[in-house]
Amino acid sequence: MSLRAALVALTVVACGAPAAPPPPAPAHGPTLALVDRAVDLDGAPVGPLAAAQSATVAVVFASWCVHCREEMPVLAALAARHPEVRVLGINYRAHEEYDGRGDAAAVRAFVAAEAPWLRVVPADEAVWKSLGAPPKVPTVLIFDRAGALVRGFDRRAEPIPDLAALEAALAAISPG
Repeated sequence: MSLRAALVALTVVACGAPAAPPPPAPAHGPTLALVDRAVDLDGAPVGPLAAAQSATVAVVFASWCVHCREEMPVLAALAARHPEVRVLGINYRAHEEYDGRGDAAAVRAFVAAEAPWLRVVPADEAVWKSLGAPPKVPTVLIFDRAGALVRGFDRRAEPIPDLAALEAALAAISPG
């Protein structure tokens, strides 16, 4: 037996057989499927898009986030100009409660003061992972009618989107 073969045999015996490769990542990306099955901040089922709606814009926010406050007027203008677009707020508990900064009462106060028109979905772990677990607030996600992510605005990589950027992203989605 060669020295190399002996070392390989010893490694297999000492360390065990090589681990199987990890399963491939899912072919699809973030989706709204679990958001549609969730309940909003008031306990009402979110449900799928209405027949007249063509897309969903979801903003991941926290009540203590200054940038989130700056984003709300832009989203309000988008909602007013585009009734065919559903605008949702996504509030993830780990972001909200980060460093003891917020809680459910803070979310309600934020929405009442900054965005009374915004329907908010408290995201549990499953919903959060289905959205791709955005690491930063605000993050804006745009989904097509089928619930597939077509554009994300990640504040780590680019500025918070203005109305023109959001409308350009929505224009790329064909009504379905």
